[in-house]
Amino acid sequence: MRRRLFWQLAATYLAVVILCTGTVGWYSISSAHSFYLKHTQTELLARARILQGLLPPTIGSWETAKLETLMRGLGAASGTRFTIINPKGHVLADSVHDPTTMQNHSDRPEVKAALAGHVGMATRTSPTLRVPETYVAIPFRQGSGPVLAVVRAAVPLTSVNEALHSLYWRIGISAGIIAVVSAALGFVVSRRISRRMREIKAGAERFASGDFGYKLDVSRTEEFAGVAESLNRMAGQLDEQIRTVTDQSNEREAILSSMVEGVLAVDTDERVITVNRAAVALLGVEAEQVQGRSIQEIVRNSELQRLIARSLTEHKQVEGELTLRTNGRDRYVQVSCAVLQGDDGQSIGAIAVLNDVSRLKALEGMRRDFVANVSHEIKTPVTSIKGFAETLLDGAKDEPAEAERFLRIIVGQSDRLNSIVEDLLSLSSVEQAADGGSVELQEGSLSDVVRVAVEVCDAKARAKGITITLDAPDAAYASINPPLLEQAVVNLVDNAIKYSPENSTVEVRLSVVAGEAIIEVTDHGSGISRDHLPHLFERFYRVDKARSRTLGGTGLGLAIVKHIAEAHNGSVSVQSTVGAGSVFAIRLPAPA
Repeated sequence: MRRRLFWQLAATYLAVVILCTGTVGWYSISSAHSFYLKHTQTELLARARILQGLLPPTIGSWETAKLETLMRGLGAASGTRFTIINPKGHVLADSVHDPTTMQNHSDRPEVKAALAGHVGMATRTSPTLRVPETYVAIPFRQGSGPVLAVVRAAVPLTSVNEALHSLYWRIGISAGIIAVVSAALGFVVSRRISRRMREIKAGAERFASGDFGYKLDVSRTEEFAGVAESLNRMAGQLDEQIRTVTDQSNEREAILSSMVEGVLAVDTDERVITVNRAAVALLGVEAEQVQGRSIQEIVRNSELQRLIARSLTEHKQVEGELTLRTNGRDRYVQVSCAVLQGDDGQSIGAIAVLNDVSRLKALEGMRRDFVANVSHEIKTPVTSIKGFAETLLDGAKDEPAEAERFLRIIVGQSDRLNSIVEDLLSLSSVEQAADGGSVELQEGSLSDVVRVAVEVCDAKARAKGITITLDAPDAAYASINPPLLEQAVVNLVDNAIKYSPENSTVEVRLSVVAGEAIIEVTDHGSGISRDHLPHLFERFYRVDKARSRTLGGTGLGLAIVKHIAEAHNGSVSVQSTVGAGSVFAIRLPAPA
């Protein structure tokens, strides 16, 4: 269990105070007791010598009655008990008690010392009076002769104890006052130290919570000042380091987030360390749910798992291609896996870079299809031209009627080949202008563009007995390139005329709805099956190839319409019902 610093300091200080005052008090009391006892014994020695000086010089001249009277008078005057003892230990006279009833004193320590010629001192309970007394005994002799008797003086310790008792109280009260004052000072000092430590703790907690702008007050106490300055300096350094790490992390996250390629990093246990936005989209996972999970849990693709495991095992870069199914469609992905190394050069994981090449694959497929379609479309008229030219060379030129027919066929196929080349050039020109942003758009009248397109196709429609109706308000404007948009409308109207039966109607309608300009071309032909609609605007795509070639189509007209619409920041769409006809629409953003 944790204890507060205040109580530890206060308890320690209080214990030290109690120990010190107790020791000093005990020593004072002991010294006072020794002093009083020594002082009493000194006085007793002086009184014993006074008595010794009053005694007759020869022990044979001592009269017991006179001796006791002298001793009692002197004892009463000085408050002292006097005793005279012969060398055999018998009491000759006593100022308090009848000597005849007293015990032999030869075994008393002070008497022994006096008989040996020394001053004897002792403190004990008197067997005669049954009270504690202090004794001082001196030898009585003539010159350097033998000890003739022992003169002993004694006082009860009651008076000494009473004097000491009063002194004890004064010492105890003084020690108590000193202890209380010292303890109070200790509590104050402990509280100040504890409060300062709490301030440092609070500051450290604020630093731990990220508040590095907070500064601890620097105390005038050297130790506390050193701690506060160190913590403030540490906070400043941590703030700088965290800012640096945060900036680096933000830069890394920004780089990873802005990358088109997916980035997936795992540790040596194949658990995900980081994954960027592109990888999340490719893998079809949630970024918050993949951290710390194994690659086998989040990606159900054995080839990707194999590439990562191989990179970790072989400690080298490995590459491969795989197919990921995301949101119901397949994505073709190129994967490059490399080993992640720590500062010590040891492997800490692997990183996989996922490059979505689905568009490239699609473009490659479109390129192959385009080349095949172009080759196929050009091969037919070239083969026809070559065949009829060889026929003419083989002798048909000598037959005027056949030669003329063959030449007309060659001219027709040449015109067809020329149409294909012109449409390809036109399509390429539109694509390049749109991709390069060089299509100049300016606000113009859509009504004028549609009317001109209808006039261009009117002669061809009348040749089939087809009537073109036009519904175009004059107040329809948009940002357009008139020649390009006119070409797109002409292509749609021309297709409608081609695939409409004779004596039918083609309807051209211009409208502005919800900020969008819509040009619709409606025919009443055989219509188009739903299966063909998604591919209708692809290059060289034909619903009925034989009929399209018979009518002179190149298969590029609708592709040109699509790219012209996109160059105008618009789109093209089709709705069709088999047996009822089709509606083609160009949608352009109208000015607000």
